[in-house]
Amino acid sequence: MTLLALLVGGLIYHASLPVPTGPAEGLAIEGQIDRPPSKPGTIRIGTFNIHAGKGRDGRRDLVRVADCIASGNLDFVALHEVRGHRLSPNQDQAAQLGRRLEMRCLFAPAGRVWYYRDSGNGLLSSLPVSFWQRIPLSSQHDRSPRNAVLVGLPRPEGCPGRTIHVLLTHITRGDDRDRQSQLRAVIAMFLALAEPSVLVGDLNSDADDPQIRQLLETPGVGDPVGETLGPETPRRIDWIFTRGLRCLDAGIRDDGASDHPLIWAELDLLQQHP
Repeated sequence: MTLLALLVGGLIYHASLPVPTGPAEGLAIEGQIDRPPSKPGTIRIGTFNIHAGKGRDGRRDLVRVADCIASGNLDFVALHEVRGHRLSPNQDQAAQLGRRLEMRCLFAPAGRVWYYRDSGNGLLSSLPVSFWQRIPLSSQHDRSPRNAVLVGLPRPEGCPGRTIHVLLTHITRGDDRDRQSQLRAVIAMFLALAEPSVLVGDLNSDADDPQIRQLLETPGVGDPVGETLGPETPRRIDWIFTRGLRCLDAGIRDDGASDHPLIWAELDLLQQHP
């Protein structure tokens, strides 16, 4: 009886440990909906840690999350703390939101726990995607697997130029050594991308972090929210950074649908960042 109890206990413990999902890539994402940007010559991009659909009131409600995203009239939104289910692959939260909002979707789990439940990043796009790549991030001390996702968005018709590269991620906060290492890796990836490029995500690092401060001071790097709100910009750990794109507008929407706000920016596709 004792041996059986130890065996069962060992299986439960093993199942509770997050297992990294590894790299992946593709040339398309789920859904067939393509429509021009909400405003000609622009793209509206957002980043939203949806906290698995749980709002500040502790109630889980994906409809409320969808309504918050819809209010931003976004063409592309990065999602973080997205949940999936191995028994129902088409019922992950990115897919549910995509169907409700009539947007293409991708779920990019970073880890798996209890043998079936995935958790990680995702995205929604009303624009076509030419490629995507899931890139694991190193976690030497924290047990929570993390990844970054690189996406290629072809320029919409009437907006000549190169593919827009979007890098999205959710950096760990469980161990500061891993946080700094992952942040360093993601920033290096972003700066190595051909312009125009965008870095979006929950970086779990505010403007006082030396790496964020250095990135903000890097020539050619834009901070749409900071540029738009100026001194009124609140402390934030969710960011949008740009290279080769001029900001037209940006903002923060916090209606309690998650424990994080929705961060968004409207970017000019016709005129480069000065």
